[in-house]
Amino acid sequence: MRLPFISRRHHEEAIDFLAAIHRSNLDDATTWAMEERGARRTAEAELDRERAKRDRLKTYMRRTHTARYEQRIARALRAVASGRVREAAYRRTITRLTDQLLDATGYQGEPLLPAARATLGMDKEDAA
Repeated sequence: MRLPFISRRHHEEAIDFLAAIHRSNLDDATTWAMEERGARRTAEAELDRERAKRDRLKTYMRRTHTARYEQRIARALRAVASGRVREAAYRRTITRLTDQLLDATGYQGEPLLPAARATLGMDKEDAA
């Protein structure tokens, strides 16, 4: 089998052509790598800014909102406690007035008839 004849000039042209393609590919790859590095640096800088922003927000929330919410909870607890005290006072007043009313009408411990309950305005029972 005989190998094809390749002239020196043809061989050098082929090598120059391949070297040019290789340089072009190498330049493209270098350009792409530099663009990728720049994009990665930009993304890392943005990530660092977002992390710093998140850390500042977390610090702010811990410092201000924790105390603020604790104050709100304490205020709500005080309001509930004062409401319970007021409700107990109303209950005592209602019981006292009911006793006075029943004493004034001569109630002696017998159950009131429905007509008497309606007359006294006691026909509606509280579900609580």
